[in-house]
Amino acid sequence: MPRVAILGTGLIGGSIGLRLKAARPELEVVGFDSFREHSQAAERGKAIDRVAHSPREAVTGAGLVIFAAPILAIRDLMQEVAPALEPGVIATDTGSTKAEVMRWARELLPAEASFVGGHPMAGKTEAGPSAAEATLFEGARWAIVPSSEAAEDAVDVVTGLALAMGARPMFLDAEEHDAYVAAISHLPLMVATALFRLTRDSEAWPELSMLAAGGFRDTSRLAGTDPAMAHDIAVTNRTQLIHWIERYIETLRSLQRQVADVEGEQELFRVFAQTNLEHGAFMSGAIGRKEIDEAHWSAVPETSLMDLLLGGTMAERAREMTRRSEERLAEAERRAKAGGRG
Repeated sequence: MPRVAILGTGLIGGSIGLRLKAARPELEVVGFDSFREHSQAAERGKAIDRVAHSPREAVTGAGLVIFAAPILAIRDLMQEVAPALEPGVIATDTGSTKAEVMRWARELLPAEASFVGGHPMAGKTEAGPSAAEATLFEGARWAIVPSSEAAEDAVDVVTGLALAMGARPMFLDAEEHDAYVAAISHLPLMVATALFRLTRDSEAWPELSMLAAGGFRDTSRLAGTDPAMAHDIAVTNRTQLIHWIERYIETLRSLQRQVADVEGEQELFRVFAQTNLEHGAFMSGAIGRKEIDEAHWSAVPETSLMDLLLGGTMAERAREMTRRSEERLAEAERRAKAGGRG
């Protein structure tokens, strides 16, 4: 019977096991977790067939090994299981960063093992096997990062794994992956952490917490991410994350200046309106090559473009902001001229 070993039976490993058993019941899925209660819960939940007592026991006889542990734990697991891996074994992972994981695989895994990095772009703030769902990866992107030594059939197997999960494979190299996810996955985690720490550390927190509603809860949700995961992301993607944090700070400073500019209310509204439009398009599925070609709209008169994309109410608000701005400038000019005559 074909055997799959899942090292780490929490949210991600447990969800993979549930989907695998549903899609391929003939597979034997063996699980190991450093938290014994996690692997036992995964077995009770039918995410795995059997609990292994050690990582080496889990991978013995396995044709596919999935490292689904926290990122920094993957290195130790690779080192421990390397001597027990079967010749020709295919290995993959689910880590949120890839450059370090790929380096560990090159250094620690035997040459006869084919490693193909992976990262399912799905998850929840809840952790552990009790949060696992067979549908967790449905429709999600699954980043696939083959090593230069990986056999073609190994890439096919990991691609098949992603498809079996209901995900959409996306091929990237390790550095490219880490740069991109730093912006759209890791930065939001840092922003949520900073926002919650800022308000929680305020002396007014007792009152602030009573007033906090959907906006604060939605924006700070990722502050509830498993701390081990957050820590491992930060220390294994440090350079890229710092780069995007710096760019975020610059963008906040720019927005701060626009908010402070009393004479620039029209431009401030345009920022909000444009962001609203682009975010709405993104939420409606305008991603990648589906995005609106802005050049296509360049010939449309500004007023009718606003009416078309923003709707009559927002367009009228924008025109009202324009009129108010022009009136304010005209009043300032009148005052300047009156002062000159004095």
